[in-house]
Amino acid sequence: MLLGVDEGNPQLGLIDYGQVKALTRDERLLFCKLIIALADDNKEEICTLMKEAGYKSKYMDPNILYKFAKVGYDEDNLELTEGKHIQVYMEHLHDSDPVDQIPQQYIMASRASILLRGLGHAVHQSRSVAKAWRPIAVKALEEAERNVSPVK
Repeated sequence: MLLGVDEGNPQLGLIDYGQVKALTRDERLLFCKLIIALADDNKEEICTLMKEAGYKSKYMDPNILYKFAKVGYDEDNLELTEGKHIQVYMEHLHDSDPVDQIPQQYIMASRASILLRGLGHAVHQSRSVAKAWRPIAVKALEEAERNVSPVK
């Protein structure tokens, strides 16, 4: 892309399409359920879905699992992160209950969530990504339900 032409300061802008991940239908639907659980702050369902997604840690502490999901896919604020920077807080969670396996298929979704929230923080507009994505997740689940043919 050529940027800044109208301002008389042309610069080359590059787009990196390397940060792409394709999810299977089941992975997408599970993630939709997780987004809804996060938006509704349903701790028990969040933990169940994270386990189903493949998250494993040394102690499988539900409090750590819940916080990991909230910070990874939904929101971060000083209350949730105990006043720590998000990276320091994630390290704190890992030190409290070492992660053995992270659902690799959802790393890009976590990255997108964290980047969007970072932008929001920069312009003083912090948001819950799960609440913003909830209507899309509900719609995707409804469409999937309508498109399922009965088993014969």
